Amino acid sequence: MLLIFLPKTSSRIEYIAELLFKQELGIDYQFTFEPEIFKNYRQEKMNYSSSSLEDEFFIKASPLLYENFIEKKEIVVEEKRGTKVFFTNDESCHLGFDIFSAIFYMVSRYEEYLPFIPDQYGRFSASNSLAFQNNFLQIPIVNNWIAVFKNILQKKYPDLKMISSNFNAILTYDIDIAYQFKGRSFTRNLGSTILDLLKFRFKNIYNRAKTFLNLQNDPWDVYDYLSETITENNLQSIFFFLLADKSTYDRNLNYRQPLMKKLISSIKTFSEIGIHPSFASSALPEKIKIEKERLEKISGKEITKSRQHFLKFNLPDTYNNLLAAGITEDYSMAFPDKNGFRAGTCKPFYFYDLKNEKATHLKIFPVTLMDATFIYYTANTPEKSLIEILNLLKEVKKVSGAFISIWHNNHLGNIGENKNWRSVHNRMVMQLKSYLKSK
Repeated sequence: MLLIFLPKTSSRIEYIAELLFKQELGIDYQFTFEPEIFKNYRQEKMNYSSSSLEDEFFIKASPLLYENFIEKKEIVVEEKRGTKVFFTNDESCHLGFDIFSAIFYMVSRYEEYLPFIPDQYGRFSASNSLAFQNNFLQIPIVNNWIAVFKNILQKKYPDLKMISSNFNAILTYDIDIAYQFKGRSFTRNLGSTILDLLKFRFKNIYNRAKTFLNLQNDPWDVYDYLSETITENNLQSIFFFLLADKSTYDRNLNYRQPLMKKLISSIKTFSEIGIHPSFASSALPEKIKIEKERLEKISGKEITKSRQHFLKFNLPDTYNNLLAAGITEDYSMAFPDKNGFRAGTCKPFYFYDLKNEKATHLKIFPVTLMDATFIYYTANTPEKSLIEILNLLKEVKKVSGAFISIWHNNHLGNIGENKNWRSVHNRMVMQLKSYLKSK
């Protein structure tokens, strides 16, 4: 049992203690607020306060975890123990920085509660983040801190039992538009053909004709390929379905369309499924419940997993709305414009509602990368993207984290440029398989 001395407690401290000691390290712990009890304790102990009491493991506390308000912090990033850190303090602290406050700042997404300049869709961009501005977005810095902490704590207390995690991976797929040509009315296809003619998109006309003459699969019908890839390699996967009413940013087939229902029924035989709440759902929470119920009715399954369309969410409202709708797992924690570690971690954690100062039971699964980021934001070639993917994968493997990727069916076809992205996907899967075998 690790005894932790605090001058007082707070919901922030209790949250971080649970995350670090229970979830990450598997250490039983107890708080005490009495210096004499702490001094007389003869087993493993830690002091989280402003000054050391004796020869204990000492973390010098910053004010952050004792506060119950949100304000802009002047964060200075420094290099210590081979990694970037902030909330630094003097060397009387075993780590030289307040790891508890630093982790809390990252995983609570403290900076996203402060005023910021949103992108064109109202989202918090990577360029606004401390991680991007200080060049550690592509490093799972929280996991690195925990590894350093674990190592030093183990040296101080060799008999203290701690758990280790294993590397794992989840392939996730957003079905924004299930098919390029199939499932649409004659009128809609005629209109699309006329538009393609006016814009000289003759390849679309050619592929549409071949699809309807059954001379080829719909270019975005990649589900047999994905089923084979996932089942043959024994990989964990989740398909997120957009079942919104049609709008500018929500353009999937109608959820009543028999082809859509058939697809969902097919996918659930080899993969988990989740809801992909519509673009407007972050502002209109009732849509989350409506769209989730549609998927439940079609699939006959209770839906507890979700990822926001366009990765569009507002803290804490969207996450609280997901909870109210019965969602317990969210897979939206990624920047749309840059790949990496938005919350500084590649391991699941529970959402802390900073506005209302409380821990919740919504489990956040941070995403490592998204295909659309390479294609639409960084304009990387498939070859350069593969290098970045393998580097990110290596970072996750080093800390035995969870590698979670987002792919879209329309980028994995076997025609034109999509062939190259399918090749990248295949190479990623091969490397994943190799890592999973060696864990």
